[in-house]
Amino acid sequence: MNKLTLLIPIIALAGCANSQTDSISLDKLLENPLFAERYADEKVDAIVEFKIQKDPIIEDSSKEKIMEKERKEWLAVAKDATAKQRAGTRGNLIEITEYANGEALYLEDKLYFGPELETIPSVELHVYLTTVVDPRDIEFPDEQALDLGELQTPYGAQVYNVPHQEDPLLYRTVVIWDEKLEKIWSFAQLSK
Repeated sequence: MNKLTLLIPIIALAGCANSQTDSISLDKLLENPLFAERYADEKVDAIVEFKIQKDPIIEDSSKEKIMEKERKEWLAVAKDATAKQRAGTRGNLIEITEYANGEALYLEDKLYFGPELETIPSVELHVYLTTVVDPRDIEFPDEQALDLGELQTPYGAQVYNVPHQEDPLLYRTVVIWDEKLEKIWSFAQLSK
């Protein structure tokens, strides 16, 4: 009985050990060029701020070297993220009747939302990509609209796989659509 009493807490702790594996890693988030640019820019700004404020930490030459190395690495990440964004099409969400804000980027069979994405939760929000410039002008969803799936979360960076398109430039609008209410929540017109 004594051994069993000791074994139960050990088993319980072992079960809790992997409780954080469902979180998204920073490396995965950095695959999103919109997230990567913001993260890298803010990291560089924080490092530069040490010098501007004449923080005593920069007096330690080994720490100053670390900061300079990090600054250069993250400047390169920001530059790469900006170049990737220029290669795709992007636009900003606009409100229809409900609050929505954020940037979308369509690049290489992926649709990205940046870290600033915010909208009001609803019954069943889906993300669509369509060839229609203004989805309010037609009966949405149209024949060509691609349902990329349910909005993962109404807040923050996320990515959706887009079925390969021969001419991705034809898909010029991202729409957040409530499937059950049959209502356009928001949309972004994409351009170079």
